[in-house]
Amino acid sequence: MLQLNENLTVGEIVSDNFQAAGVLRKYDIDFCCGGGISLKEACKKKNLNPDEVLRQLGNLTVSSAQSTENFSAWSMGLLIKYIEETHHTYVRAKVDEILAYAAKVANRHGGHTPVNVEIYELFAKLVPELLDHLESEEERVFPLIERLEKHKRKGEAVPAELERGLRKEFREMEEEHEGAGTIMRRINELTNGFTPLEGACRTWTILWQNLDAFEQDLHKHVHLENNVLFKKAEAQLA
Repeated sequence: MLQLNENLTVGEIVSDNFQAAGVLRKYDIDFCCGGGISLKEACKKKNLNPDEVLRQLGNLTVSSAQSTENFSAWSMGLLIKYIEETHHTYVRAKVDEILAYAAKVANRHGGHTPVNVEIYELFAKLVPELLDHLESEEERVFPLIERLEKHKRKGEAVPAELERGLRKEFREMEEEHEGAGTIMRRINELTNGFTPLEGACRTWTILWQNLDAFEQDLHKHVHLENNVLFKKAEAQLA
């Protein structure tokens, strides 16, 4: 990782950590065609405080502690809180950004590289489906699981209607997970494992890197639900 400072070019910052693109985009700093100028100069053009931008860029450092967490030992309520605050928040924060990159790349490069048009169409299809899915989990599925946990904590029998409702929701959620996974697998195939093409512009490269990170997050997200949270709940229904 580069030691962040205002004399680095915008392009260097984004190339070192593609997540920086989200911060720069928020401030309307051009990291593509304008990537050759320093952060200091870019901030001056936009009448921004470079120290504030640097602070936000510095906050992008991601701890690796998550990978060592023993999620299977967590309560269902704690898992739900973590999933919402980590993965649901990530999806909602990233989909508009990625969709904007995908549209830009499709418009500029779709003529000579049609794969970019298909990528945009696939992701545009995924976004509303995934956002509806998150709402379904937060409004229906997670409250049912919390009800289940409450009954078990009190030593009470699980009502039959709650058991039926949960089993139905788990089937539907897992089917929707598979649908989202299928779309991202297709995008992975189209991008040859998100491998940037020689001569691709910075926006194109950033798009594919963002899609790579999005798929990785989706894998962790679905694993925590299908294989940890839902399995914990099903064990309480047995």
